Amino acid sequence: MSSLLKGSTSRLLSYIKLNWIKKSTYRNCSFLACRGYIEEALEQAKSNDIDFVPYRIRGYVLGNKFSNANVDIEQYLEDVDGCVRDPSSVTKMELENGNVFTSSLKFSALYHKAFESLERKYKNEENKLEFINDEILQFAIESFVREHHERCLRSVLETNEERKITVLLANHLFSRLVATTPGNTYFITNDHFKKFELCPCADQCGDKIWYGNSGIGSELLWYGKPDIMVFPLGGSCSIVLPKEKKKEMYIDEEKRLIEVKKESKLLRGHTNVSQFVSQTVTFSFYQKGFQLRKPESFPQIVTMIPTIAISDKCFDVYMYDTENDILLRNDGDPIPLWNNLDNPCDATLNMGAVLQLWMLINHLSVQPNLSPLELEKFSLTCGFASSLTHERLSRIEKEVTMRTKFLDHEIKEIKAPKSSFKRKLINSNNQHQSCQ
Repeated sequence: MSSLLKGSTSRLLSYIKLNWIKKSTYRNCSFLACRGYIEEALEQAKSNDIDFVPYRIRGYVLGNKFSNANVDIEQYLEDVDGCVRDPSSVTKMELENGNVFTSSLKFSALYHKAFESLERKYKNEENKLEFINDEILQFAIESFVREHHERCLRSVLETNEERKITVLLANHLFSRLVATTPGNTYFITNDHFKKFELCPCADQCGDKIWYGNSGIGSELLWYGKPDIMVFPLGGSCSIVLPKEKKKEMYIDEEKRLIEVKKESKLLRGHTNVSQFVSQTVTFSFYQKGFQLRKPESFPQIVTMIPTIAISDKCFDVYMYDTENDILLRNDGDPIPLWNNLDNPCDATLNMGAVLQLWMLINHLSVQPNLSPLELEKFSLTCGFASSLTHERLSRIEKEVTMRTKFLDHEIKEIKAPKSSFKRKLINSNNQHQSCQ
């Protein structure tokens, strides 16, 4: 009997080893076949590197749904004396003379581990950052079949129906940027009552669309359901679309450009920005707790957590760091998702932006981090966590969860004073005092 068991075990181990070899060979071949796409994505991501600038939360109301959130933010500015300035107090001359400025952070610097690992894999060099291999290969494989998903995604340019756009982005963009895992790689909030059981793309791919309850938050902070939740290896990513989209379909090229500008303004409207910021802060608290509950999986905690705010043509990235109270958003206009938008039939995906989205979605694996100098520069610039009592902050950290229902809770409104001078950095420990 023991000899039979021993023989069966030996055959099983041989079978597992053979499958592992086949799988590794397939992955390597797939990556080699996709090198051209990876090279294109790297070149575009580097040539269109994203600048992130800090934002300060001036006022907020706690205890509301994301969709009803009221958050007042402004760009964080300092003068040459190190004092924080209210944008309304800054003169044109001060800006021209460089007496008032803001610090910025490159996407490539924040995600330098991901770029380094991808470049090593692309150049077939030894890759010491082994934790990122599977995700890189998955991105390569999906890039290889880019033509199919790109063609399917063009359907978003031909509709103004929010639910259809949400489904197309979830199925043919975001779900393709995560490594294959058991179960669903995404789901769309079940609040989207007009459900598509199958993907509505023009190619009629027939993919099943997944829905679920993506409620996240706490009544002590904010709560609600992100439009899309994506589940890469080891975590999740929150994605939200702007609401009240009013778009007209134009034929004339000039009017198409106007349409794109309207779409950009929609992402920056106060109501949508309030929703994006409240969701970003809440999701960051959730991700922190998620990592702390699994120390064996996350020996190094990632604190800079992104949320993606996207439309059919462009997107913004918000990031909040709960540990260091830092809120960042991409500088300038929203990031374009497409090239050649003047003719939607010929539009092609901006592969540099797709690569950046891949890194954002897989943030717990690729581990974005700030250098000590950057931490000193940006810490406490948001002013949100520092405005809460220690007791309330501790309760928020414990209670932010993913669940089905949320109850009405106390609502707390905090508005910062509108003075021109706030705080001044006085030492390397990021302690601040008021500027006089």
